[in-house]
Amino acid sequence: MNDDMTIEDGLSAAVKTVKLIPIKRGIDNYEAVETDDLTSILKKSRKHESISKEESDHEFKKLKKHLLKQLNFNLPVDDNVVLPFLEEAEQEIDRMAKQAIIQKESHSAIIVGQREGFKTFLLEHIVSKISKDFSKQFITIKLNGLIHTELTAINSIATQLEEQLSNIENVDGAKQKMTSIVDISQGSLTEVFEKILHLLDVASMSRQIDDSAKSDQSKVTVLFLFDEIDAFAGPVRQTLLYNLFDMVEHARVPVCIFGCTTKLNILEFLEKRVRSRFSQRIVYMPQIGSREQLLQNIKYLLQIHSGTDLKYKEQWNEAVEAALENESTGLYELVKVNDENYRSIPMLRNSLLPMIGTSSNLDQLMHNLNSGEASLRYTQSLLKNNLRDRTLSLSDLELAILISACRVAVKTKDESVNFNLTYAEYESIVKVLNAKIPTMVPKDTEERKNTIVFDSAIKQWPKRDIKNVWESLLSLGFLAEKSDVGLRESAMAVFYASNYQLQGNALPYDLRVYQMQITLHELRRTIPRSSMYYQWTQL
Repeated sequence: MNDDMTIEDGLSAAVKTVKLIPIKRGIDNYEAVETDDLTSILKKSRKHESISKEESDHEFKKLKKHLLKQLNFNLPVDDNVVLPFLEEAEQEIDRMAKQAIIQKESHSAIIVGQREGFKTFLLEHIVSKISKDFSKQFITIKLNGLIHTELTAINSIATQLEEQLSNIENVDGAKQKMTSIVDISQGSLTEVFEKILHLLDVASMSRQIDDSAKSDQSKVTVLFLFDEIDAFAGPVRQTLLYNLFDMVEHARVPVCIFGCTTKLNILEFLEKRVRSRFSQRIVYMPQIGSREQLLQNIKYLLQIHSGTDLKYKEQWNEAVEAALENESTGLYELVKVNDENYRSIPMLRNSLLPMIGTSSNLDQLMHNLNSGEASLRYTQSLLKNNLRDRTLSLSDLELAILISACRVAVKTKDESVNFNLTYAEYESIVKVLNAKIPTMVPKDTEERKNTIVFDSAIKQWPKRDIKNVWESLLSLGFLAEKSDVGLRESAMAVFYASNYQLQGNALPYDLRVYQMQITLHELRRTIPRSSMYYQWTQL
C-alpha cells in the first residue's frame, strides 16, 4: 500500500516538473485558411462534376439524335444505312440509273415490292448519291398515283421540268426561248408532250453550243420516279403512260422511267400498245427469309457505322450485339415476335423508335435495350387499334347500324351491302322489337278502369340522321368499297373493278356498294351478353 502511494507521488511530481512551451500559431487565422481551402476544393469538385455531367448529357444527346436519324434514314447520303438484304436490288437500280444519267441511255423499269418495302427509299438514295458528282446532267420528276390524276400529273411534269431546267447551268441562253411557251400544260395531252419535248430539245441544244465536251455528255437526262404507277394503268386509255414510254423510245434526249408498285401482275394492267413500248425490266424487292437474316439486318440498323466523334459509339455497338445474342433480353424477344408474326423490318423499326426516344440518359437507354419495356408498350397500343376494340367503343346507335349491315351481308349472295338495305334491316328489327314490348298496361280502380302508358319502346332514328352514323363506320374501317378489296386476279377483273369504281363515284350516296370487314359471327363473340343488341347478332 505504501509502495503504491510512493509511486503515484513520484509520477505526479515528474508531471509537475514538465514545462510546456507555448508556440504562436495564429489559431484564428489558421482555422480561416483551412475553411477557405476546404470550400474551394468542394467548389472545384462540384464544378468538375457538373461539367462532366453536362458533357455526358451532351454526348448522350448526340448519340440519341444520331440513332433516331439512322432509324428514320435521315442521315447524309454517305452515312445513310442500306440494309444488307437490299444490296442486290440496290446494285441493279444503281446500274440502270447510271446507264441513264452517265451513259445517256433511255429505258424504263418497274420495281415491285410490298408496301413500305424500301422501293422509294432506294431510288431516292441512289439518285442522291449520283447527284453529288453529276447534278448538272439530269433532272428528276416525281409523281405519285395516289395524289395525281393524268391531268394533274401533266401539270406537275411541266412545272417540275421548267423549274429544274432553269436551275441547271449553261441554259441561260435558252431561257428566252423557253418563255415563248406561254403555258406548257395548256392544250391536249399530245400538244403538252410536244411542248415538253421541245423544251428538252432547247435545253440540250443550248448545252451543246456552250459545252466543248461531247454532245452526248451535254444532253440532260430526264428521270421520272413514279410511286403507285399502277394507278395510271387503269382501263381508260392509259394515255400518260403511253406518251411517257413512247418518249423513252423516240425522244432525242435520254429519258428514264422508274415505277414503283405493289402489284405482282403489273404487266397485265398495261395495254398492249403501252406494254410494247415498255423495256420489260422488272426488279423484285427481296424479302427477309429467316430469323438469322432478320437479326443480322436489325443489328446492322441499330449499330453505328459512322460518326466517329460519338463518345458512346463502341459501348452502344457492343450492347446491341450482346442483346441480340442473348435470347432472354427484351430486344431479342421483340425480334422473335416480329419474325413469328410479321417478319417486317418497318414494323420492327417503328417499335424501336420509342425505346430510343423515351430514354433520357445512357443507363436508361441500356435498360430499355435489355428489357424492351418501351417497345412492348408501343406494340400493345397497336394491338388496341383493331376492329374488336373499335367495336367496343361504338355508341348504341352505331352498334345497331353495324349489326344491321352485317345481317344484310349474310342475306345477300355476294355479301355486299349499301345504305338503303342497311337502313331497311335496321327499321325492320326495331319494329319487331317494339311490337314485343308492352306499352299499355290495364289498371283496375274502384272508380273506373284505365291504362298506364309506358314509353319504353326503342327509338327509330330517321334516315337522314343515320347517314352520319354510316359515315362514321366508313371512317373507322368497318366497311370498304367493293372495288377496293384485294388484288385483282386478271386484267379483266381489273377492268370490271375499275369501271365499277368510276361508276360508283357517280352513284348516289345511298346506292354505293360496300363489303363488310367484320362478320356477324365476330360481332356475336365481341358484344357482351348483357347488351340489348346481343340478340341481334343471330338471324
